[in-house]
Amino acid sequence: MGRRGARRRLSAGGSGVAADGAGAAGKSPADAGETADIRREHERLWTLFENLPDPVVDAEHVGDGPVIRAANDAFAEVFDCDRETVAGSRIDEVLTSPGEAVAGNTPPEEINEQVREGEVTGAKVRRETTNGARTFLFRGIPYAENGTVRAFGIYTDVTEIERRERHVKVLDRLLRHNLRNDLGVVIGRAENVIDRTDDPVIEEEATSLVEAANRLIGLSNTAKRIRRIIENPADERSETAVAALLDSVADDARDRFPEATIGAAADGADLTVLATSDLRLALEELVENAVVHGGEAPTVELRAEPFDAAPDEWVDLLVVDDGPGIPEAERAAVTGARDITQLQHGSGLGLWLVRWAVESVGGDVGFERRDDRTVVRLRLRRATAE
Repeated sequence: MGRRGARRRLSAGGSGVAADGAGAAGKSPADAGETADIRREHERLWTLFENLPDPVVDAEHVGDGPVIRAANDAFAEVFDCDRETVAGSRIDEVLTSPGEAVAGNTPPEEINEQVREGEVTGAKVRRETTNGARTFLFRGIPYAENGTVRAFGIYTDVTEIERRERHVKVLDRLLRHNLRNDLGVVIGRAENVIDRTDDPVIEEEATSLVEAANRLIGLSNTAKRIRRIIENPADERSETAVAALLDSVADDARDRFPEATIGAAADGADLTVLATSDLRLALEELVENAVVHGGEAPTVELRAEPFDAAPDEWVDLLVVDDGPGIPEAERAAVTGARDITQLQHGSGLGLWLVRWAVESVGGDVGFERRDDRTVVRLRLRRATAE
């Protein structure tokens, strides 16, 4: 149902949510049928209004601000009020904001003005509840009723989501700044030991420290890239020439890993997919993973081929290597077949970067074994499919 249609239907009756009590007496069969349709529409709306788990209020916007005409049980429970008593009260008298100003929250006056002007409004607000101050995603949905502006206000509690987001940001900052700086000190001191010792045992121990610290720094860099992919994806999808991309990734990898044999081949030079620059990140991560875990002289091949079941719609990009394969536990966690709490201690973030980079452009990731070789498949939509 479009927004215009929703407003027209909601404005057809008296209260906006209660069923129309008018009978069909004295009306033509067509009028009586229309009245019955309106009544059924209101009954459906009332059922929705009553049973939504989020607090919902139906308010009329008058000169002094929105006045409550109806509220559902969730509203009464969350905001500790009697739904019958609050009818006729101003919302600002029923709902109170905590004393402190919170960055990013929209003032009630601004929300009321937007709704009064007929705008469907979404805003983050903080309100006192039976469980203390909570943060809500407020959505105001206005409609016309007998020459007045009415609106449904829906309050979705996002307090826990916000707390988790802040928690992740704090950990991310610690990982990228404090940990990185301390690891730089560890690496510097360990390298000093290596330069000044003739004892092979001490040199080996110090070298292990440097390698472990560098792995943690690499983990920090990967975490930073993942966060950027999730929170600020690259530009909108555009046509990406597959053959050129695979050749470029392979060329760069040969320079970085001269000990590896890295090839690229596309089944059709005209293959194009819808992707962003994050696809390159995913391919680079997979090639690096294959080389690092592939032994002394690993072989990696980048391939592309149309997806057999829908060759005109999808393209499979394959990263094939002759290494020992990706542990089943890591594959299962990334694909969702295993809970992330079961990840092994040594698991990295590379495969998660690949998954989220590919999913951000509407593709998916798969793993398989072919002829004793490891294959990671990135399935992407062909540019000609849209």
